[in-house]
Amino acid sequence: MVEAGLPTVSVIIPCRNESDFIENTVRGLLANDYPAKLVEVLVVDGMSDDGTRAIVKHLVADNPRVKLIDNLRKITPVAMNLGISQSHGDFIIVISCHAEYASNYIDKCLDVINRTKAEHVGGYMTTLPEKDTQIGRAIAAATTSPFGVGNSIFRIGGSEREVDTVPFGMYRREVFEKIGLYDERLVRNQDIELNTRLRKAGGRIIISPEIQLTYYNRSTFKRLWQQSFNNGLWNPYTVRLTGGGLSFRHFIPMLFVLGILGLCLGSFFWSPAKWVLLSCILLYLSSAGFFSIKHSSRTKTSPILVLWSYILLHISYGIGSLWGVITIPFKFPHRGKNISSKGPADGTV
Repeated sequence: MVEAGLPTVSVIIPCRNESDFIENTVRGLLANDYPAKLVEVLVVDGMSDDGTRAIVKHLVADNPRVKLIDNLRKITPVAMNLGISQSHGDFIIVISCHAEYASNYIDKCLDVINRTKAEHVGGYMTTLPEKDTQIGRAIAAATTSPFGVGNSIFRIGGSEREVDTVPFGMYRREVFEKIGLYDERLVRNQDIELNTRLRKAGGRIIISPEIQLTYYNRSTFKRLWQQSFNNGLWNPYTVRLTGGGLSFRHFIPMLFVLGILGLCLGSFFWSPAKWVLLSCILLYLSSAGFFSIKHSSRTKTSPILVLWSYILLHISYGIGSLWGVITIPFKFPHRGKNISSKGPADGTV
């Protein structure tokens, strides 16, 4: 603790090939309202080859508060753990390059974490497209709608409350000392798994509208498909490796895809199956169409593009999860264990 008892804060930025975003992200954090000498920014780079490293090295030369750390394994949880292990702050924030943070972001995180006595706090995301195109706005509309993302609370807004997880939030340093670091086996869902461990150890996670950030979503259908497929793929892998950590909503798209495939196959052997299939498709399209019209007016884009965004989001996510189930025996024949985490020393945080 320095400067009249104010805590120090470490901001960790895992990244790889983020030349379009990294400079604005780092400079925005350096310009935050919190006292400058109490903040360090650790950029953990997965050996980028698009110019990101040159940008960060220039930032390091300009400001001693910025540090570049090499992530030779190029995996997100490894980057997070490297950053935590080399940080010095009393509080730790792990963020994304694809977001913009309010000028009072650090102050507000500290206000909420001290007022609520929580172990982890974060805010609701305002989602905007990387590029302000009709397709980009349509994708942003789909990924902030309850129909698109279910009860993913931090995406759809609300009041201050206790939740299962928050995006890009602030942790007390002692959280990692007591429950361990991120599970380095998980290419995706490592934050959900860590927060599950935190809550099982008695910790609390608070989301607050006082903490403001803007997330820049993918702006092409191809990138939406890739992102959603990979997100879905790692759901079965996560359950296989950790034994849980995810809710039922994470597997609804897979059940939907399985249902459609089952009815398609069943229609060859049982004639009424094709009518059930048609009914399911019509029900889905009518529901998606209703929300597409509702959200297209708000985002000033075509309802057809929003509808297509819903379809791609759900189908790619579901196929990804299904492929994960099929490939588990080959990808992870044995569970192994997470050597980067440990149980809480006294059972609580």
